[in-house]
Amino acid sequence: MSTQAEVEALLAQHGNGAGWVPLARAITKIENNPPWDIALPVPTRPVHTIGITGPPGVGKSTLTGRLIEAYATAGARVAVLAIDPSSPITGGAVLGDRLRMETYLMGRNDVFVRSLASRGSHGAIASSTRNVARLLELSDSFDVILIETVGAGQTEVAIAELADTIALVTVPGLGDAVQAIKAGLMEIADLIVVNMADRPGVPETLRHFRLTLGREVPVLQTVATEGTGVEKLRDELDKRWAALGQNGALQSVRTRKRAREAALTAEAWTRALADELVDEHDDLHTAVKRILEEAARRWSA
Repeated sequence: MSTQAEVEALLAQHGNGAGWVPLARAITKIENNPPWDIALPVPTRPVHTIGITGPPGVGKSTLTGRLIEAYATAGARVAVLAIDPSSPITGGAVLGDRLRMETYLMGRNDVFVRSLASRGSHGAIASSTRNVARLLELSDSFDVILIETVGAGQTEVAIAELADTIALVTVPGLGDAVQAIKAGLMEIADLIVVNMADRPGVPETLRHFRLTLGREVPVLQTVATEGTGVEKLRDELDKRWAALGQNGALQSVRTRKRAREAALTAEAWTRALADELVDEHDDLHTAVKRILEEAARRWSA
C-alpha cells in the first residue's frame, strides 16, 4: 500500500470513530515522507489556522496553553501543532511544548496536541507541517488549529506561508520590538500580543509598536501565567476569522499561500533530485536537463 493510501485509510478510521490514534499515525506517515509524495485535497470546510510566533522566552507555550483552555471552554475543538527543536540524537521533537501544555489538557477529549520536529527546516516550520495542518482540517474534528513555532528569530516569517492569522508575541523591556522589525515579523503579523504585561516598560512597548507598525494591527496585552487578557485575545482572533469569511478574503489569502507552498515544494523536490543526480563533472546545462527529465519521468510514473 502506498503512503498516500495509508494516510487516507488512517484518516477514514479516525472519521469512523477510532479516536486519536489513527490520526496520530497518519501524521507520523506525513512526517516521515517528503511533502510531494502525499497529495491531500483542499478541505471543503476551512478551519481557522493561527500561527503563534515570536522570539524565544516570551511565553508562547504558556499563552498557547491558555488559548487552548479559552477555546475549549467556549466549546471549540482545538488542535495544536507545537514545532519543537529537533533532538540532536533522533531528529525527533523533544516534546517540551507538549509537556508544558499538559496542565491545560487534563481531562479534555476535545483537544489534540502534536509536537513536530523542526529538523532544521527553513523558517522554523517543519517541512511536513503544511500537510499535517491540511490533514487536521480534513479530519473534520476541529474548529481551530494553533501552530506554535520554535522561536527561531529571523526565519520565523515562514509561518506566514501557512497560517490564516499570525499572532506575534513579545514582552516589554527586552528590545524584542526592534528585533521583530529586523526579522520581518512586523510585516506578517495580523495582531501583536505583549505578554508578561505586568512587567515594567509596557507603555513604551505599546507606543513603539503603534508608532512603527504603519498599518491597523490590534495590539493586545496578556499575562499568560495568570490568564489575564486571554479571553480578549480569543475574541480578537474570532473577529479576524469572521472578517476573513467575508467577500472572498479567506479564499484570496489561501490561494496566495497555496501558490507559495507549491513553489517551495517544487524547490525542495528539485534540490532532492539535484543531490541524487548531479555529478561534479556535469556542466550546468547537462545537470539542469537531467533534473527536469527525471522530474517529468517520476511525475508521470
